[in-house]
Amino acid sequence: MYRLLFIYLFMLSGWSAPAMVPPIDSLLKELDKTIQERPRYEARKIEQLDLLKKLFQTTTSADEKFHISMDIFQHYKAFQMDSALAYAGRTLALAQLLDDPGKERVANLNMAEVLMITGMYKESFDILNVYGKTSPDDPDRSYIYHLYHSLYMLMADYTLSSGEAAKYKALEYQYKDSIISVLPEDNLGHMLTKVSRLMEENRYGEALDLAMLTYKTFQEDPHHIGLSGYTLAEVYRAMGDVEKEKTYLAISAIGDLRAGVKEYISLRQLAGILYEEGDINRAYRYIKCSMEDAIYGNARYRTLEISRMLPLINDTYDVKMKSEKRKLVLFLFIISLLSVVLILSTIYIIRQLKALIKARQSLRKINDDLKQANNELNELNLELSESNIVKEEYIGYVFNMCSAYIDKLDDFRKKVNRKLKAGQSKELLTMTNTSSFVGDELKELYRNFDLIFLNLYPDFVEEFNSLLQENEHIYPKEGELLSPELRIYALVRLGINDSVKIAAFLHYSPQTVYNYRLKVRNKAKVSKDNFPESVRQIGRLRE
Repeated sequence: MYRLLFIYLFMLSGWSAPAMVPPIDSLLKELDKTIQERPRYEARKIEQLDLLKKLFQTTTSADEKFHISMDIFQHYKAFQMDSALAYAGRTLALAQLLDDPGKERVANLNMAEVLMITGMYKESFDILNVYGKTSPDDPDRSYIYHLYHSLYMLMADYTLSSGEAAKYKALEYQYKDSIISVLPEDNLGHMLTKVSRLMEENRYGEALDLAMLTYKTFQEDPHHIGLSGYTLAEVYRAMGDVEKEKTYLAISAIGDLRAGVKEYISLRQLAGILYEEGDINRAYRYIKCSMEDAIYGNARYRTLEISRMLPLINDTYDVKMKSEKRKLVLFLFIISLLSVVLILSTIYIIRQLKALIKARQSLRKINDDLKQANNELNELNLELSESNIVKEEYIGYVFNMCSAYIDKLDDFRKKVNRKLKAGQSKELLTMTNTSSFVGDELKELYRNFDLIFLNLYPDFVEEFNSLLQENEHIYPKEGELLSPELRIYALVRLGINDSVKIAAFLHYSPQTVYNYRLKVRNKAKVSKDNFPESVRQIGRLRE
């Protein structure tokens, strides 16, 4: 379970440097974004530590607790020195509980490392002098060499005596050889230390090749990218290539910040270069970020390094801010003047707009009137078009019917004439006494009317029934095209609304027509008053 958690934590911190190194402007923008997102990376680091702490609390094995405490220490030592020191103490207590001298020694070396980072060099040396003796088969030998090397390097940087500095530099160089001799050639510590030694020997070409190989090899962990990127930047600095130095300092700073590291140097050095180049805003943001992280992590010697540069950048930043403030006052005066002009212009424009609004309202009213008139004309045109179609159909029908009646009348005349010539007056009297002749003609009239009307309005029956209640639909009988009720409302559809005229046309009594119409209106879904108008809309022509 503990190994699975460690793999998960490693995956959480994963970040790879770009395969193709982008231009410095793009890298600086990415670095700016990373600084803004710093709380997110810090929260992720705290999440990793919380997971380990929970595992530490739930584990009952003292040996397992010792190893988990060691891992928590490793996370804290570049993040927060106070907590790292506390867990170094816990690790030591667990080692003493286990009565394991090897574990006790490692815990004390951890304590020495934290004391060194916080600037307590004497206390660190005191622990190393007790636990720092090594033998060829010592598993902690590389760690001890690393601590001595780091201590002498720091003391050489901060001593005031040039003689002491030279002595510490010599010891530092010796421990470089010791580290290189005990670590495998493909180890990150071995490769970085060797690059540093090659640079001290002015073998910059070899140092650059090895530093580039180290950078390309260790891409899994963002903190490793931070370390190898910084080493590359140092080589380019020694070779005088400022652009490449800035590039890899930016990559290193991005790696450190995304790893949640608070103890770093790349961002501070990059701030110094940008300050020299005149990019004061970025230099100020970067040095401020570096100082905040150094204070958070309690890395005292980093705080000291930053404090040497911060006042200079801060003073320059203040000068720039004052200059920009003067410019801002000038701009405010110009803006105020322009604002007065703008207000006067706005008043003039508002007046013009009011006049324009009135003109538009008048035009809109005229336009609405024209639209209404146009709609009425279109409506009238549609009615005329429909009326013309109906008239054409029914005029043709009337002429055909008249022609047919003339033919029938002529046939009847001939038949009467023949009967009279033959002296068949009784048969003639019988033939003229019956009403079947008129009834047949009325049926023919209804049929012709129905045919022409349904030709004009083929969906009349369906649309008419859609105006009636669901269970009150009216359909013609078998053999009929329209029922009497449908035929009455067919005439209404044609514009004949007078019941007397409808009765005369259909040879019904006015009361019969009235009864039919009243009966149908009672079945309507729509208002009885609007029912005739709804019928007149059936099958109407559309635009």
